[in-house]
Parts: sequence; structure tokens; C-alpha cells
Amino acid sequence: MFESRVGRKIPAFVKALLLVAPAAFARAGGGESFGGSGGGGDWGGGGGDGLGIIFYYLARLVVTNPLIGIPLVIVGIVVVTKFGKSARAGSQYRTIVSAGKAAGARRQADRSVQLEGLKARDAAFSDEDFLKRSTQAFLEIQKAWSDQDMSKASRFISDGIRERFEMQIAMQKAEGWRNRMENLLVLDTAIASATSDSFYDGISVEIRAQARDLEVSLDSGKVIRTREAEQFSEIWSFLRRPGVVTKTGPGLIEGFCPNCGASLELTDARRCQNCDSLVTSGQYDWVLSEVTQSSEWKAEGRPELVPGFAEMAGRDPAFNLQHIEDRASVIFWRYVRSHFDGSSSPMRKVATPSFLEGFGKSLALAREGGWWLYFRDAAVGGVDIQRIVPGQNGPDRIDALVRWSARNAQKNAEGRSRSEGDRMIRPSVFVLVRNPGVLSPAGMSFMSAHCQGCGAPDTGGDSGACDYCGRVLNDGGQDWVLQSVERFDPSTVRAAQVRTVEKVSLVPPEVLLASMASTMFADGEVGPGEEECFREFASTAAIPSSRADEILASVRAGHPPIPPVQGRDQAAELLGAMARIALADGRLSAGETKFLEEFASSVGLSRADVSLIVARQRSALASGKP
Repeated sequence: MFESRVGRKIPAFVKALLLVAPAAFARAGGGESFGGSGGGGDWGGGGGDGLGIIFYYLARLVVTNPLIGIPLVIVGIVVVTKFGKSARAGSQYRTIVSAGKAAGARRQADRSVQLEGLKARDAAFSDEDFLKRSTQAFLEIQKAWSDQDMSKASRFISDGIRERFEMQIAMQKAEGWRNRMENLLVLDTAIASATSDSFYDGISVEIRAQARDLEVSLDSGKVIRTREAEQFSEIWSFLRRPGVVTKTGPGLIEGFCPNCGASLELTDARRCQNCDSLVTSGQYDWVLSEVTQSSEWKAEGRPELVPGFAEMAGRDPAFNLQHIEDRASVIFWRYVRSHFDGSSSPMRKVATPSFLEGFGKSLALAREGGWWLYFRDAAVGGVDIQRIVPGQNGPDRIDALVRWSARNAQKNAEGRSRSEGDRMIRPSVFVLVRNPGVLSPAGMSFMSAHCQGCGAPDTGGDSGACDYCGRVLNDGGQDWVLQSVERFDPSTVRAAQVRTVEKVSLVPPEVLLASMASTMFADGEVGPGEEECFREFASTAAIPSSRADEILASVRAGHPPIPPVQGRDQAAELLGAMARIALADGRLSAGETKFLEEFASSVGLSRADVSLIVARQRSALASGKP
């Protein structure tokens, strides 16, 4: 981002807060970087010994099918650590490649079945045409981003997506610059997944592209900073209502109403001016609901596995997680904007009065001599619904874990900013509530920054009511509102037992990396074998080095970003990965043993489980077997 302008000496209490990283470039989509620059670059991670393609395949497998990819990656790490380069071309890697090919074939078959099911319901649907449309959406949003005007692209994006882009653009404007992308080239597109449930059909498209990033002064038009062209990979996810079929002719992405065919001139309520259709509802065409870096993406889970989902869905027929995630995203970016402005106004329509009272006091405490604390280069890795608690004698409640990162910085009313330190990962639980008996409005899932009564846009301001119809929006009587923001504590999580078809449960690569980092620092020192294993895993899993550095910085500062686990099998898998990194230097210290036992206790495993898992990992390391 824009270089900091350092004023007078920063007070000691502020230095304790400021942990900020070097300047990072922004990019529409996932490129604003949850933990570093985009997900492109050298996926191989190997040298000139022919291993690059193996690491590339493993990395792709981790991203697209973690159930198979992650265990294979761990096997690869063990082989490298145990046997060194001379053994890399041995039978262990041939086994990995063979298993990877089989997993890839099965993944392709599963996706084909999903797409065939979609085509059976929608005979006009075409993979090729959809990829062309997603490419057009990608290019249009990149242009809107560079122009710092998301209004035209709003016709096919959710409120959560728009809120995120507009927040980042507002910060750029306040700092006097814009991000311009030159020589943008889409290299490849592919359907990563196709899903369907009672609420939505979904398609996720992997887009590989290349561009040159420039930061340009708004005043002079001169280039402030530039980065050479680099490749990046993102997953763009689109949703529409079941039963919607592909129409001949242009639709939302092309700028036409998918209902009446008229050229779109949207109202603030996202309605076609010609036929009054709510075009961003997903009832007529695909809506962009999420943009994720490929290294952070995971396929849609099963909502019925979220504690409390079945009961809430039984009470509220239109209840769906897509709306909750979009709503949480809107609230999160309002939270970031409030810190940037040094005012609670952006939160007034999405947070309860009790939260606003305490929040206003915390913002005041963060001020010192005309400067206030804000979150610089904020980026979201994902929103995970931890639990849903239907109200009995009180409000309904949802705990939404927002995995985000940012750098603490300071700014003043003149727009000057100053910062220092490292980017930090900040897993936070946003507690959302609504009044008992309130039902989800059908067709408004992607309009989570609009009044659920009249459909008017939520423009912030000093009032907690809709500026158009006067309805109170922040009392939980219309939609979910923020009650509190709590620090995520893995030890408090008691996830329900989850039965999986596969033997190995899904654990994202960054989760394993975070657990490895925590284990490495448990005894206060990091051995060379541990560091090598950690870096090797990050490279193989296509996790940028800046992301790995961020995880290490977070753990070093006492904020380990270990997300919750779901069930005994996943806990055992995670503990096994932690044991492997601890044993990478050939020994298990007392501090590491204590850490493993404490983590095991927090996820429902016993000391006996720890002993058994450590023994298995020790044996695997000694024999080179998985």
C-alpha cells in the first residue's frame, strides 16, 4: 500500500499495538492478499532434478482436493526430510504420483457427475459459455477496481463482495492513490467445482491470470510504485437459485436484465428499471458471491454438519449459510471502515446499540494526540460458521469465525498514516444475533447491505434506522446484527462428531502450517530440521513465503491462528502433522510434548492418544512410510 508518512515519535503504548509488514500491492479479487501477494508464481518448489512437476501436482491436489492432497503432501515432506534429495525419485514419490493421478481422476469424475446433473436440469447450460462469461466478469471487475468505481459491476455481485471492494477503494482514495493493472491477461479458466442444494446451484471457476501492478497518485497521475508482471490464481464462485435455466442471449454479466432482456439501469435497490425485477437475487441469473485465492479456497462443505443448522432451518425455511457469510462479510468490512474513519458511524445499521456503546469507547481509547489506530491492508481468508444457536428464551445466535489479517497502523484527520512491524493473522469470532421469530426473507440473500423491509441500500450514517422507510435495522428485528467481536480460542471449540466417507478429514494447508508453527515454538527454539520442514510444506502447498512469514509472526507474538477442528478424526490428523514437525529434528522436547498434550486436551483427545500418535509418527519417520 501507500508508503507510511511517519510523524513524531510513536508513544510506547502504540508501539505495543503496531505490528505492521512491508508495503503490499492490492488487486481486485483475492489479490489484496490474505497473507501476502497473489497465489501465483512457481508452484513447483523443486529444482532442476525433475521434481517440480511432482510438487506442482501435489500443490494443485491440495488446493482442489485436500482430502487426498494434504496427506500426500505430508508424506512428501517426511520423505524429503528423512531421505534427502537422493531418495526423491524413489518408490515413495512414484507412489505419491500414482495416488495423486488416481485422486485427480476421481475428482474429475465427481465434477463431471455434478455438471451432468446441472445440465439435466438446464439443457442450455454450457461449460464453455459459462467460462467465457466468468472471464468477462473477471475483466470487468478488474477494470472497475482500477477505475475505483464498482457501480457498474454491482449488477452481478453480492453486497459482501461490493462492500469489500468499496472499503478498500475508499482507503486508497483517502491515502491519495489507486491501483492500476496493466497488461492483464487471462491465461486459463477451469471449473473447480459444481454444487447444488435446496437453496442454490453453485459453480466455482479457477482463473489463472497475469498482470502488472502499478500504484498511481490521484493528484499527479504519476506512478508511485510498480511491480513486474506476475501470475496469480483465484477461485470465483457464482450462485443462482435452483430451477433457474440458462436463457439465450445476454444476461446480468453482459449488462442486460435476465428477466425482461432490457439494458440494465439498476436502482439503488438492485432492481431493473424496466420490469422491477430484483436481479441480484439469484432468481434469474448467476451472481458472484465469493472471490478467493486458490491457496485459500476449499470446496463447499455440508451445512447440515454445522451445529444447530438443522434446527434453525426447521424453524426458518429460507435460512441459508450463503446469506450469513455475505452478511458477516458486510459487517466485517464496516468494522474495518469504522477503525479507518475513527468513528462508529459505518456500524450503526449493522450492530446492536450495546455493541456500539462499547465500540465507541474502544475507538476513543485508541486515539492519542490526534492519531487513531486502524487496520491497514486488511484481507479476509474466509468466513466459517462455527455454530448456530436457535433462541429458546432469547435471541437467535450465530458464531462466525472470520479469518483475517492486517497490519496495525495509525492515521490522523489530515490523512497522514504511520506504521511499523509485521502483518498479523487475527481470527475473530463475530457473534451475530436476531430476535426470536424473525425469518430470513427469500430472495434477499445477496442483499445483506440493504434494508430487508424496503430494499433500500444501507448507507451508514449516525442512525440505526433505514434512511428510506424508517425501519430500525440494528435491533435484530430485520436481519442479523453484530452483538460482539470475540477473540477466537481453539480450546473452547467442541465440534460435533463428523462422519466422513474418507478416512482422512479435511484440513486446509494453512491450518497444518499454523499448527506446525505453534509446535515449532513450543520449546522456545526452532531446529534447522523443523525450519526446513516448515518451509518445504509451505512451498509444496503453494502457500506464498509472505504468508508463511505471517503465520510465524502471529505465533511468535502469541496469536496462533489455529482454526477449530471438527471431530476426533480431524483432531488426530492435525495432531499427527504437529507431531511430525516436532520430530523433524529427531527429538521431542518436554515443551513440545506439553504443547501436544494441551492441544490434544482442547480438542477432546487424551494423553494416551498423544502417545499413540507420536509413536506412529516416529515409526513413519524411521521407515519413510506414510
